[in-house]
Amino acid sequence: MSEKDLELKALARRLMWKMGFSTRVDVQMRSYVPVRARGSRAGHESYTDLDVLGIAFSPGFQSQRVIFDCKTTKSGSTERMFWLRGLADFFEADMAYMLRSKAVTDSARQLAGRLRLGALMPADVQEMEALHRIPLDLTTGPLSHLFNPEDIARHLERVNRTDRNLQPLMEYINFDYWVYDPYRNMTQMVAHLSDVRQFLNPDNPRHLAVLFDCIWLYLVACSKAIEYVRVTHISEVDLNLQAYLFGGQVGLREKQQLASRMRSLVGAGGDVLPEWYPRLLELIGRLIQSPTLFPAALRYAEWLNYALSSDTPVSVRAAFGNTSHPTAAKLVADVAGFLVAASGIKPSFRQAARSFVIDDFISGGDHFPGQATLPFGEVSEHGPGQAPQV
Repeated sequence: MSEKDLELKALARRLMWKMGFSTRVDVQMRSYVPVRARGSRAGHESYTDLDVLGIAFSPGFQSQRVIFDCKTTKSGSTERMFWLRGLADFFEADMAYMLRSKAVTDSARQLAGRLRLGALMPADVQEMEALHRIPLDLTTGPLSHLFNPEDIARHLERVNRTDRNLQPLMEYINFDYWVYDPYRNMTQMVAHLSDVRQFLNPDNPRHLAVLFDCIWLYLVACSKAIEYVRVTHISEVDLNLQAYLFGGQVGLREKQQLASRMRSLVGAGGDVLPEWYPRLLELIGRLIQSPTLFPAALRYAEWLNYALSSDTPVSVRAAFGNTSHPTAAKLVADVAGFLVAASGIKPSFRQAARSFVIDDFISGGDHFPGQATLPFGEVSEHGPGQAPQV
């Protein structure tokens, strides 16, 4: 990764934030291949990677995705256009941009419109930025570090140097999450955290950063679940969330029939739902009531993952100032509480996460309305397995 590539990635990331997106830099994709060739061992095979991913949400929880391919040369830009179109389709991206520090070829520009892609140079990005005026300080305040190429490089390097004991979790976060069917990530995230729970230390800022990265990813996963619930039968959140966990109503029925068959044959085979499902139902019930705050919660998790990987971590309220919203911050804390309880990692991770998410709001006397006032990991008065009324 060249320094100039990083400058382009930082530029793309800042444009995404100006447009209301949360972002991820350097998304890698690979898959497990049982046998590569005769005489070789099974292993992982890389697909490709994308430079910057932006995610935003509509009030109906439909995700909007934008991807950037950032390179410093114009050579091969025509062929790259076809590659970018395929990557955009894989990610179900609404828009994809090829960002170059030098002019792209004329043929690539002609292809851009036909392939529904964008071809940009830094000057174009700056013009687009000027159209989006936001109250956040992205140039001098704490958030400016997100858009500094040197800081981005340092963050990515530290992510790659995470404790070896956490490698299975990091491989899932950095690779497998992006190629799994989205519904599988609802259970896979909990399972991967649980597998390394004995190695995660809440007193280690880097480990806390990993938790916030998991929160960011789990918010994205929850948005897909909520979108499914809303378009199928929103008055039956419980039933449709169960279906989503198994890829749909058919998958749920198959699991139930298999469990029933096991019980009849060997007297074993319990509930097909994970034991932490009531907590998930409660979490989805809270998130589904806050569609306008979901994008802010995603940004808070992105910031804290970055900040806790740096030498000077800064809380949500300190970073976002007067634009910060206490209820959106509480949603991040709710996801933290769920992941801690469901995966069995050390309970003190709750308070460690809380100190960077909502303690500043509490000490400042901010009010957390409605469901957000519930303590971490508790089920509301609606009882286990019952979602709040939507």
